[in-house]
Amino acid sequence: MTGDGIPFHPGPREWADLRPQLLEAIDGALQGGRPLQGDAVGAFERALAGATGRRHAVAVGSGTDALAFALLARGIGPGDDVLVPAFSFIASASCVMRTGARPVFADVDDDGLLDLGDAARKLTPRTRALVAVQLYGQMTDPDAVEAFAAEHGLVVVEDAAQALGARSGSRRCGSVGQASACSFDPTKTLAAPGSGGAVLCDDDETAARVRRLRWHGRDDEGTYTGLGFNSQLPSASAAALLVKLGRQAEWAARREAIAARWTRALRDTPVRPPHVRPDATHVFHKYVVRAPDRDALRARLAEQGVPTLVHYPEGLHRQPVFAEASPGPCPNTDRLAGEVCSLPIHAYLREDEVEHVADALTRAARDRSATS
Repeated sequence: MTGDGIPFHPGPREWADLRPQLLEAIDGALQGGRPLQGDAVGAFERALAGATGRRHAVAVGSGTDALAFALLARGIGPGDDVLVPAFSFIASASCVMRTGARPVFADVDDDGLLDLGDAARKLTPRTRALVAVQLYGQMTDPDAVEAFAAEHGLVVVEDAAQALGARSGSRRCGSVGQASACSFDPTKTLAAPGSGGAVLCDDDETAARVRRLRWHGRDDEGTYTGLGFNSQLPSASAAALLVKLGRQAEWAARREAIAARWTRALRDTPVRPPHVRPDATHVFHKYVVRAPDRDALRARLAEQGVPTLVHYPEGLHRQPVFAEASPGPCPNTDRLAGEVCSLPIHAYLREDEVEHVADALTRAARDRSATS
């Protein structure tokens, strides 16, 4: 392996590859004279809706806002409880608090996805919604989630930030429940030059509410009908995202091939590679392994020039910001938090880097001091 190290995210390499197309697209968007809410935003929204099978996509300023707006648009607010997987990024639960509702943390299964059995145990008389987090690049069973929600009269908001492009059976990520939230921050597989997000839905009124929320409560006639926010996706960002949306299938196939190579490297070792669920695809937003002694594994990989991160070192139920939330036990979340380790995976890794990581994984995983 040569160079200055393995980059965890594609950043500069992606820019070098797409620079002419991105500059042309951004130039066209800015020449339109509307740096916000320009034609590029509408074009990107239509393309994203088509890619996910939704009737509406409403672009906003961040994935965090997308999730909060989806909940607000579906009427979630003070006095409500919302089920949230305890193993996720903080925004999956902090957005619930932004609405005035209370997150109630449910445990997850071995893939880090919502455990519906534990969710049933965590129901309260005030439970009105469920946040279905699609973690690391693959989906929970959408039919099971929707059936659970229907049985208990719950709104389903899908947190699709990490799995855009994934499928479970015939269902696409972004198509689950009454609304879905996407993120386009720089770490995502579809990344804006800055921040960005979108709400996906099929209901006209939900889409209209999100449009009002993103622009100070303004409706299509220019009347401010309620309290809103300033959360608009810049036209230049939308133009860049539209270019990158066309590369998603190619990039996902490359990440899948890299993941397959690394999974082979971990065969017959104590380190567990990512599990791909039956009848599902995994887009490998993250390649996350599990090791009994995760920190020793990370140290061994670092010695060989392989960077790692931990997603996530603590469950949300243990974060001080959620001290007033329901504190029920989530043992599998605690177990995962102590074992998971993320490797750099993106479409712009060179073959020599992929092979270097594979060799390093095999050596580190077989080192008993790192895995026993």
